[in-house]
Amino acid sequence: MTLVCTHCSGDLIRHDTHYACADCGRVYPVRAGVFIIDDTNAVDLRVPARLHFADFTTFHAEMLAPYLDRSIVVDLGRGHISYINAFSDSGVGQYYGVDLTPVKSGCADAVISSETLEHLDDPIAHMRELGRICKKGGYLSLSTPCASMYLYPYNLVTFLMNPVRFYKKLNCHRYWHEALSWHPGLRPAVLRQWVRDAGFTVIAHKTREWYYNTPIRLVYRALYALEQFGFSCAGGMFDRYLGLTDRLLKTDLPVVKWCGIRQFILCRKI
Repeated sequence: MTLVCTHCSGDLIRHDTHYACADCGRVYPVRAGVFIIDDTNAVDLRVPARLHFADFTTFHAEMLAPYLDRSIVVDLGRGHISYINAFSDSGVGQYYGVDLTPVKSGCADAVISSETLEHLDDPIAHMRELGRICKKGGYLSLSTPCASMYLYPYNLVTFLMNPVRFYKKLNCHRYWHEALSWHPGLRPAVLRQWVRDAGFTVIAHKTREWYYNTPIRLVYRALYALEQFGFSCAGGMFDRYLGLTDRLLKTDLPVVKWCGIRQFILCRKI
């Protein structure tokens, strides 16, 4: 989601405590997770959720930063997401964002694949290409949906009504072409096997984004109702709830740490 200025419709740039319009400079503060739209302090409960969405560019950059030293970075399958600004303060020497791969083998010190794997007819070929581009001892930072999205309570209905489809979702790597229609999420163990088969060893594997945005959305609906009845604290309560889920996903608690709907894996080329 792109936030725009209510005054001039320019793009809003995120800062630590506020957003600022790139065109007119108008400032929109964020207080307790609540995005202040105008001088009347009108709020939108959807914004705290967006503030807690995984910042893919920053997260990939942070994962790779300790391993970069005037490095050549290739973002394979970049689409509309450019990482060049995310690496402005790190050790990147050269950055290339490509959708096709007219680059020689072993040319990259680090390779990024962000939200690409789940859109491809042949994900294994993509993994091989990542391995081909990355030099020995180089690094791969990859993100893709996680199968945990299928395990939230509301999916119990799916399991009861169509157990075969539920099984296919949890094992989408076996039914990949069918799964492409529902934006497949891999089981973490399967993703780790794929990166190992491509010649990488795993350094770190994490999940982000608690799947609060289910069809039922009980927490959101309850707090939204409070907001509509004039309880201005609802936005702050929702922000704290999302902050708690962020902290839970960053722990090493068994099961809980795998509850995020996006998984990020950092690997090194053997």
